Formats: sequence, structure tokens, C-alpha cells
Amino acid sequence: MDYETIDAELQELTFTLRGADEAVVKANMTRLRGMAEQISDDQWRRRALQRIEKLPALIAGPQPGKSPQYSEAVILVARAHGDERPLPERIAEAERTKAKVAELARQAPSDERMTILRMNSSIARLIEYWQIRGT
Repeated sequence: MDYETIDAELQELTFTLRGADEAVVKANMTRLRGMAEQISDDQWRRRALQRIEKLPALIAGPQPGKSPQYSEAVILVARAHGDERPLPERIAEAERTKAKVAELARQAPSDERMTILRMNSSIARLIEYWQIRGT
């Protein structure tokens, strides 16, 4: 048994166990612990066991933020996605929104910064889509 096998299983379970009840999650964690105990290298075994303990949080996914910066970023991103103005105006506003969201991330509590900053990825994809569509 090796760490990579455990890690691959964890990645798959992160998605397949969404919505599963606690008993099913715990049963899978027990099964994975048994597999991890077979890893001969102490450091890799410890690492695998630590990752297994994080499975419930991985399944749950990121929790929504509670800060004013998070709330404002959600509103800004929603507005960008719902914008119906002509393409050049939408693209320009989306670029400004990206900058605002990045600034909100810098101002946010440390545990929410990356969550807020990742919101910009959807705006970047939206801008790219509009740019392709507009040509």
C-alpha cells in the first residue's frame, strides 16, 4: 500500500460521498485507515492518516464566508454574470469587478481570502467567453 493509492481514493470519495450520511462517511474512513496502516513509511502513513481525518471537511467543501467582504464579492460576481449590456461594456465592467474582488480579498479575514479571490476565476472565464463571442 502507498500514499498515492490512499490519496486517489480520497479524491474520488470527496465527490462520490457528497450527500452521504455520517455512517457511510465513517465506514469509508475506517476502511481507509486500515489501508493507510499498511503503508510502510512512517511519514507517509502519518500523512495519509491526517488526510483521512479531513474527509468530512473535503466532502462538505468550502463553507460560505461571513465577512462583509465575502458578501460584497458574491453580489459583484452575480451582477457580472447577469449583465446584459453590450459586450464591450460588459467586458469592461467585468474587468473592474475582478479588481474590486481582488481588493475585497485583500481586506477580508485570512480564512476567507482565497475563497473570495477564487471568485475571480468565474469572472475571468466569463470575460474570455465574451471576448470569443464578440469576435
